[in-house]
Amino acid sequence: MNHILDQNIPANEFIKAIYSVDNNQKIVLYHALDMLVERHIDYLNDYLDLYLEKALNETHESTKRCVSRTIYHQLKNNKNLYNKEQKQQIVHTMFDWIILPSAVATRVNAIHILYFLVDQEDWIKEQLIALIEQNLLLQEPSFLSRGRKILKLLHQQKS
Repeated sequence: MNHILDQNIPANEFIKAIYSVDNNQKIVLYHALDMLVERHIDYLNDYLDLYLEKALNETHESTKRCVSRTIYHQLKNNKNLYNKEQKQQIVHTMFDWIILPSAVATRVNAIHILYFLVDQEDWIKEQLIALIEQNLLLQEPSFLSRGRKILKLLHQQKS
């Protein structure tokens, strides 16, 4: 992460580097990108399309966790960072990552990302509530904790 910053490596070049290495190195680089964006929230801002094009198609669980964390931190900082089309891509991918077998950390981040984006489409809030309620008895403690927190926030919004 420090090397990327010290060398002023732009995000598009870093993303290209991520996809020029083997899968194990790719995971390590995604972890570095995750930490980088958490600390330098605007690092990807000029290359959001490129990032989403690559990141939302990832299938490795460690990489998906990093992607979901990165998007979570970005949206936590600025819910209007992404345009409408990008938000739609994110919403569909996050629902897929919750519904399909994904690691708990990815699913926990995904429900919070969807919470940030509930105002984008009328159906998101209702589907998110239903999905969390349906899974409350079946999930790990971290999902239960975040799920209850998000449900409480969604029900407060609903009133």
